[in-house]
Amino acid sequence: MRKAPLGSVKAALGCGIILIFVTGIFGFVVSFFADDPELAATVRSRCLIGMAIGVVMVIAWKIYQSRE
Repeated sequence: MRKAPLGSVKAALGCGIILIFVTGIFGFVVSFFADDPELAATVRSRCLIGMAIGVVMVIAWKIYQSRE
């Protein structure tokens, strides 16, 4: 059997992206239960930035795969 090129990288990247999205969504939801509005706003903005980074990682991987 022939191994897929960069198969382990694809698996690690996929798991990383899933963790980024799950953590971002969890943090965003939990921030609504914070008593401090400034802290909640900071957490929400950082979670949105993290989810945006996850989207950029998916787009970059799709571009890389299309060039192979």
